[in-house]
Amino acid sequence: MKAVGILGSPRKYGNTSKMLDATLEEMEERGFEVEKVYLMGKKINYCIGCGTCLAKGECIQKDDMEEIKRKIVESDAVVLASPVYYLNITGQMKTFIDRMLPYGHRPTLTGKYGGAVTVYAGVGRPEEVAAYLNRVLKAWGVIPVGYAVGYGVTPGDVGENDVERARQLGRRIAEAFEEGYRAEVTSEDIELQKQLLELIKKYGKLMKADYEFWKEKGIL
Repeated sequence: MKAVGILGSPRKYGNTSKMLDATLEEMEERGFEVEKVYLMGKKINYCIGCGTCLAKGECIQKDDMEEIKRKIVESDAVVLASPVYYLNITGQMKTFIDRMLPYGHRPTLTGKYGGAVTVYAGVGRPEEVAAYLNRVLKAWGVIPVGYAVGYGVTPGDVGENDVERARQLGRRIAEAFEEGYRAEVTSEDIELQKQLLELIKKYGKLMKADYEFWKEKGIL
C-alpha cells in the first residue's frame, strides 16, 4: 500500500506541511508506504493550453510532472494539501492541477482514495478550498473521504486540535481503503460528466484520446 501527499505550500516546513505530515504519519502507522511531494521544489511548467494531452494522450512538456504523475499512478491514496492564498489554493497547486488535465477528462485513477488538507489565516472559507481539492480528486477518479482544516498565521501556529484532525483524515483514508468504501454519485457528478461528454462529442476530432477513452467504455 502506498500513499502520496502533494504539498502546494511554498513553505517546506509551514503549517500545511505539518498537517500533511500528520495525515501521512497516521497512514504510515496503518501500513502505508508514504511519500510527500513538495511542489515548490519541482520544475512544473504552466499548461499552455495546446490540447495535445487531450488529442494524443500525453503532454508535450518534459519536466517533473512526469515523475509526479508516476508516483500518483503507483499509489493507492492521494492527499492534496494547500494553504489558502487569496481565497483559494496556491499558484503552485493550481499549476500542478492544470497539468493534470487529462486525468480529469479521462478519470483513470479509479480505486484510489484521498482527501484534502488546508490551512487559513482567518480570511476566506477554507472548507470551500478543501472541497475544491476533493472535487479535483473525484474528477480524476479518486474517492475523496474527507478533509482537514487548520488555522495558522506564522509557521508552527497550527494547534494540536488541527493536527489531530489531520490525523483523523489519515485514519479515514486508510479505513476507506481497507473496507473498499464506495462514494455516492451526486447530482453534481452527473452534471459535470454530462458537460464533459457533450464537449468531447462536439470536439471529438480535437480530443481524440478523450473520445476513444469514453468510446471504449461504451458511453460514446
